[in-house]
Amino acid sequence: MAGIKSFLKEEKAQSEWSSVYMLVILIIAALLLITVIKPMFRQSQQIVKRVVPTV
Repeated sequence: MAGIKSFLKEEKAQSEWSSVYMLVILIIAALLLITVIKPMFRQSQQIVKRVVPTV
């Protein structure tokens, strides 16, 4: 247990943890963007199919 505490106090470990947190935040942001943008594209494709007749 003491080894983990000393590891977390090191500056290198803190910078590694900040990188991990940044990566987690980027993944969450990407998932949110995908869940918002994907339905918009589906809806626009349906509108295009209705407006433009297929050749």
